[in-house]
Amino acid sequence: MADPDEAVAAALDAYQQQLLPDDVPSHRADPALAEPLITSLIEQLARYADRLGLDVQDTFAELHQQHLDRGGPDHDPVYSFRLGAEVQFRQGRTATGATPRFPLWRGFVDALATSPYGEAHCAVRVPGVNESLHVTASELEPADSLLPLPTRTAGVVSDARNAESTIVDIAARLKRAATNGLVADEQALADLAQLTIRLGQWSGGQPEAIMRHLYNRITHAAHTPTKGRPGPDPAVRLAATEFPQRPTSLTSDDPPSTTRPKPDGPARRHKHRP
Repeated sequence: MADPDEAVAAALDAYQQQLLPDDVPSHRADPALAEPLITSLIEQLARYADRLGLDVQDTFAELHQQHLDRGGPDHDPVYSFRLGAEVQFRQGRTATGATPRFPLWRGFVDALATSPYGEAHCAVRVPGVNESLHVTASELEPADSLLPLPTRTAGVVSDARNAESTIVDIAARLKRAATNGLVADEQALADLAQLTIRLGQWSGGQPEAIMRHLYNRITHAAHTPTKGRPGPDPAVRLAATEFPQRPTSLTSDDPPSTTRPKPDGPARRHKHRP
């Protein structure tokens, strides 16, 4: 896998070459040049996205919030992580002097609550490790992102949650094929192996354990009529905030009701005039 830092530096190389004369020193050797160059590139990327009708404002807001949350080893976030946030366990002491209870695992916030003393608590699901770890928000920080991963049968997987939902989609499709006596798609099998390995590297879990944790979701999806080719699922279904007992779904599995216009009355017959 390519070094993401080098990929970013190469992109900034190309941006500098387009904007500045050849005799200007490289941003790699001049941090004073790198900062305004990066700022300019980000601004231009935002304008480019606007021209294409792409919404990246939430991404910028999330990056800003992550910067605040990574305020240093003595920083305990007052920020309550949102449901579905990708988080990882802090490895340094918190402001209270507590040492980390967990290794560098990464996962998703599935529930939120506040203790009687006002401390924020989270239920974190770590793929391939634990379905629900109950921790304080001060033990967490925003997770390092899973790098985009191209697949053969499901397009480009852009983040960890998409990787998980794509694993479910592909595994369900393979399960349906096996039920119907069809030969397994070799490309889908390769994608499934690649995705579970990459997700395990991100979360700290093992591919086999990830598949065991996703078994019920895969089985449910296999018995649900498919709506298209597998791929990252934009709909995020999350547990409610009742913590830590009996989370209930925030979203309904029932399809949205549709209304059909009533047909007009019977068409009037026009009399024929000789």
